[in-house]
Amino acid sequence: MSETKPHQVILFKIKNYLIQKIGFNHPSPEDGEIDPESIEKADKMIDKLCEHCLDSIGANLEELNKRWVKMRDMPVSEERTELGKEIFTFSHEIKDIASLCGYSLCAYFAESLRDYIEKTEPNLKNQRIIIQAHIDAMTVVHKQDLKEDGGPAAEELKKMVKVAIEKYS
Repeated sequence: MSETKPHQVILFKIKNYLIQKIGFNHPSPEDGEIDPESIEKADKMIDKLCEHCLDSIGANLEELNKRWVKMRDMPVSEERTELGKEIFTFSHEIKDIASLCGYSLCAYFAESLRDYIEKTEPNLKNQRIIIQAHIDAMTVVHKQDLKEDGGPAAEELKKMVKVAIEKYS
């Protein structure tokens, strides 16, 4: 290595292979873009995932509900806390799938439940009513294949959950 003088900076250019692997194409340092082929490939993967979106939402909702049935009447314990974390994770997964595939109403309730679980202690009696209202709303949305965040059915479900949250928080 060459000797450096005080206040002298030596720049090393290191090739970033990870960037290439994930599909970024950097013709020059100032010009960053995502490879159009990678975007097309990702879009096809999303389209394929969304073909089975309702099934995925349903499976996650079923698993969430199993945890809730177990947790609902459980006294405060480490197991109850772990079940709450699992409900949080399933809610988050439902939100992600629903958002990605255009089920904004389901994503709305899943995100609301996820945020509620994250912010509250799992030992509140009133929590039963609020969590159940979210699960009931998501179940209706799933069974009736309601996509959009608007309309009379959506507004009624939102109102039901809002009343539960306001009354029992």
